[in-house]
Amino acid sequence: MLNRQKILLLMLRYAGRPVQRIELMKWCFLLRHESETRGGNSFYGFVPYLFGPFSFAMYQEIEKLSSTNYVVCHGERDWKLNPDLRYDISGVSTGVEREIMRIIREFGGLSNESLLEYVYQHHPAYTVNSERQKLVSRKKAKLSVYTAGYEGVCIDEFLNLFVDTGIERVIDVRSNPIARRYGFHKRTFARLLGHLSIEYQHFAELGIQSEVRRLYPPDGDRKDMFDQYEAITLKHQVTSIEEVSQLVNQKPSVLVCMEGNPSNCHRSRLANSVSQLTGLPIVHLGIN
Repeated sequence: MLNRQKILLLMLRYAGRPVQRIELMKWCFLLRHESETRGGNSFYGFVPYLFGPFSFAMYQEIEKLSSTNYVVCHGERDWKLNPDLRYDISGVSTGVEREIMRIIREFGGLSNESLLEYVYQHHPAYTVNSERQKLVSRKKAKLSVYTAGYEGVCIDEFLNLFVDTGIERVIDVRSNPIARRYGFHKRTFARLLGHLSIEYQHFAELGIQSEVRRLYPPDGDRKDMFDQYEAITLKHQVTSIEEVSQLVNQKPSVLVCMEGNPSNCHRSRLANSVSQLTGLPIVHLGIN
């Protein structure tokens, strides 16, 4: 079990009562954003959603804990620990555990409305998609040839990068958009983007096929692979490049692939072609 999942169990344990889903979500958000530990390495990221900050990954994992009976539903919207199972919480640092106890102590007695009021007032950037109250407006980026890679980033952080930047369309340029990590498989990725009103387009023909990638180790020199991509793929996919250029000219759009470093990804060569057609500058997005 991952440490971040153990944190969910610890929160339910220290609450000592059935916990509503909106409570657990906001407690985790506060652990991430209002504690020195930030929940430890690889804790959940968050996006602005219908009632403020939300983590698609956290929701998916608490549902998994429920399906394996570590967590049981209490009513329609409450969770609690299964009293018949033992829990191994080794690996969660004492610092994180202290922060969990503090958050439960400070916020565990608040009503949902008071908890939301606190989160909204102290983190207004996460209200841009809220059905309850929007305290700030959603950004809209200037037209540019944006690129981004999700390597080493959780799905919610990646999605929030687009919301925070003002991206309105994702152009997936992976040849084979399959990923083991939650959220990055084509269908799931498109669905989550849709929840945030971000359009999804896929151009498999502008990617590099897996059998070609395997010839060039990711930690080695890939210049020959990118030169080949530029000389063959980009030369023969003129129509697709023109279509992508039209999309980029319509609304703020980002070319997405896996590699975090744009110089180690074919999307940089594609971005150069799109920039030449549109006259727009290239902007590589990343999470600090």
